[in-house]
This record gives sequence, C-alpha cells and structure tokens, in this order.
Amino acid sequence: GCTSAAKFATGLQSLTSDSIQRSYWVEMPTNYDSSKAYPVVIGLHWRGAHAIDVYQGWNPFFGLKGQYGGNAILLAPEGLDAGWANSGDSDIRFMRAMLSQVQQGACTDTQRVFATGFSFGAMMSNAIGCGMGDVVRAIVPMSGALYSGCADSTYKVAALFTHSQDDNVVPYTDGEAARDVFLKRNSCSSTTVPVGSNGCVEYQGCDAGKPVV
Repeated sequence: GCTSAAKFATGLQSLTSDSIQRSYWVEMPTNYDSSKAYPVVIGLHWRGAHAIDVYQGWNPFFGLKGQYGGNAILLAPEGLDAGWANSGDSDIRFMRAMLSQVQQGACTDTQRVFATGFSFGAMMSNAIGCGMGDVVRAIVPMSGALYSGCADSTYKVAALFTHSQDDNVVPYTDGEAARDVFLKRNSCSSTTVPVGSNGCVEYQGCDAGKPVV
C-alpha cells in the first residue's frame, strides 16, 4: 500500500469474511503521506456497544487518537451481535482480512500493529495476542479475560494489562488468568519491578522485545 494513492478515506469500510458482510471504521492520518509507513491501532468495542463508539465516542479510540496526533491509522471493527464471541476463530479471520485490506490500501508499518479494547474488546485483544502474533506487535487489554478464546501459537506479543480489582463484571482473577498465559508464552519470571508509582509492574526475564506489564 505504499508509494501510491491510498485506497481508503476516513470513514466506514466493509469486507466479506466467512461469507458474512463485516464492517469497520478507519481513521486515516490527517496529512497522509504514501511514502511514510504508519502504525496501525485496532480499537475493539465492549459488549453491547458498536464500532462507532470507539471511532467517535467521547474519547475516540480510548484516547489514542489524540495521543497519535493524526500520525497513525486507527481501525474500529464491528463485532457480531455487539460482541466478540469469536466462534471457531471467525473474528480472528475477520481481523486478518481487515488488516490485510488496510495494508494493501495504505502505507503501514508492519512492525507496529497494535490491538486494544475494553471488556469484551479486551477479550478479543487477548485472542488477537494469542493467535495473531505473526502480524500484531503488542496488545493492551483493559478489563479482559479469555472468553474470546486463545489459540495455540508459537508467536509472541508484548502485552500491557489493566484490570480493576473491584471489577464486578469481569472478575479480576480471570484477568490474571489471561496475563498468566502471556507470562508463560514470553518466558517471563514471577519477579516484578515497579513501573512508575501507580501500581503497575513489569515482569522480569521475558523474551527480548516481548515485555509483559
């Protein structure tokens, strides 16, 4: 998708995956340059919400739109039945098809593809981390678990987990179970060191370039 005019404009896009019409919103860089490789961020909505809530909610793309300042390609896919059940890995196939379509139609940095989401979107982020480490660099699940599945894979991703201990919808222990999968995959030890002063910790001994926080 580099060195030629973009095949995308900011707005709603669609594709067919598993014979089902699927859609996603794309936010293109403010001053798109076809010679520049842009990072790609996938933002996944929570249960009962829709892609547009991530795309143009009160803090678009969980605040990342503002953080990137128009210098990233942001994607907000629409889940089936307002969720991410990922039955038979159908949502994973949709994610792959979406990413392929975007990478063929715009100039992307294939080494900087990220996925984040809240609640059910965080669960799908975990599923992406489990099954798409060949094309995704890192995941940031917020209040997630493994309810969307976790395929076996030799690929590894960096991961940043956040989860409230007082969560009464997605139990904190289920978030810990998801974290533990990536600790094991990335060969991390149980030793941690603080990151800042807000309670975050980074696990030690993880494979190079694959931290877990």
